[in-house]
Amino acid sequence: MSRRLWAAPIVLGAALLLVGCGDITRFQTATSPPAPPAKPNRTVVQSPAAEKEHERILSSYGGAYDDPKLEALIGKTVDRLVAASDRPDQAYRVTILNSGAVNAFALPTGQLYVTRGLIALACDTSELSSVLSHEMAHVLAKHASIR
Repeated sequence: MSRRLWAAPIVLGAALLLVGCGDITRFQTATSPPAPPAKPNRTVVQSPAAEKEHERILSSYGGAYDDPKLEALIGKTVDRLVAASDRPDQAYRVTILNSGAVNAFALPTGQLYVTRGLIALACDTSELSSVLSHEMAHVLAKHASIR
């Protein structure tokens, strides 16, 4: 009996989580023209080592995925997160990786990576914001330097 009591909320929660998922068109609005890519006045400074790591990541994940509308949406989302953060001076650059794998990660320089697979799995921009803010927190907490 006790096993049923704890399993019911888990099953209900999983069902509610999956109910809202659909295809990637939920990120696009048909009534408004696509916003131009966000061009913040902050730039990520890439050292030669960081640039080399960026190239390695691109080759490991099938290169960068080129979708200007999606890049604009993600750029706008990151700009909102940065504005609401404790460190609005921190610069970020997002690269969408052309991989079906579900993954996101960050370099200490503020370079954020998110895969096509993860974006497809996100139900809406709030879920995408959660992932991006999580990766931004790694940069701000300097987790890579702690390793």
